[in-house]
Amino acid sequence: MINKDCLKNEIDRMPDELVEKVYAYLTSIKKNKDPEKRIHSFKLNGAFDQMNIRENAYE
Repeated sequence: MINKDCLKNEIDRMPDELVEKVYAYLTSIKKNKDPEKRIHSFKLNGAFDQMNIRENAYE
């Protein structure tokens, strides 16, 4: 079984070029695991389809 210490020792033995690639890989994995933010929607049933919203907002 691989643990953090074993992984750190293996990275310490790698050349610098490969360490940069490992870092890039790890950061790409980290970015992909962020949960998506959901956009809430409202059911207005077409109430504003034929209305000029900007004009009515300034009234």
